[in-house]
Amino acid sequence: MLKVNFWDILFTIVNVLVIYWILKKFLFNRIKNVIDDREANIRDQFTEAGNRKKEADEEKAKYLKKQDAAEQEAAAIVKKARTEADRIYDKSLAEAQEEADAIRAKARTDAENIKQRNLAESREAISALALMAAKKILENGDKDAADSSTQ
Repeated sequence: MLKVNFWDILFTIVNVLVIYWILKKFLFNRIKNVIDDREANIRDQFTEAGNRKKEADEEKAKYLKKQDAAEQEAAAIVKKARTEADRIYDKSLAEAQEEADAIRAKARTDAENIKQRNLAESREAISALALMAAKKILENGDKDAADSSTQ
């Protein structure tokens, strides 16, 4: 059977207390210090990660501002280019219209000059024909008169 001896229990309790005291003195403090150091290290890493995230968010905000500014500048440049292109188009169109009007006016003037020249040439030709006809009539009239007188 099992016998319980008072001295064995007391000796066991004393041994446990001595071992606990030795472990506490040499081991528990070191383990606690290691755990505290780990906690502080982890806390620092979280703080650093939070700071980096904050810096990244600030950089992202700056980038987005720059991107918006660049987009606005690009839109302004495109608008300015379109305005300039419209101005150049209108100017070219006006110049082409002026050239077309000048060509039409010159064509009218040339047509009028050709018409006047043709009229003058026609009058000269008619006058020449009328003279030739008058000559022929006179020649025929003289011939008829000479024939009549010889007869």
